[in-house]
Amino acid sequence: MENLKQTKKVSLAGLRKRSLYIALGFMLVFDSIFFALLNIEFLHLNLKELWPVIVINAGLAFIVSDLFIYKKIRTVFLFPSVDLFVLGIIFLLFSLHVFHISFAKFISVFWPIVLFVLGILLILVYGVQRINSEEFPYMKDDSSDDNF
Repeated sequence: MENLKQTKKVSLAGLRKRSLYIALGFMLVFDSIFFALLNIEFLHLNLKELWPVIVINAGLAFIVSDLFIYKKIRTVFLFPSVDLFVLGIIFLLFSLHVFHISFAKFISVFWPIVLFVLGILLILVYGVQRINSEEFPYMKDDSSDDNF
């Protein structure tokens, strides 16, 4: 019985390692396509302006690798991938000068508002968890879920 538990631990560790390798593989594929488009001057911008696309690709790679291995998006990869994706979009907006203010200036002026909004979002997530405690999808730790 103890040998079976030990085998399961090894397989779960191997599964996590495979998930990371697949995510890195997808990230390399996405980034190589991005750099190829830059090299053939398809995008008409330079890497100095488009570097946040690499951060966005990292977020997408985690989601795609999770779907590829587990056929679903697990919470272990969901939050980091959404964070990377959203940060990449925000950085891209500032990098492409959509906002006519620098990112450092924006944060220095609006950081209290950013903290307030983040606090409200955390309170809302807590409220949703309390109301839907039985079926809230992020209550269960699915990091060891190996049904694929």
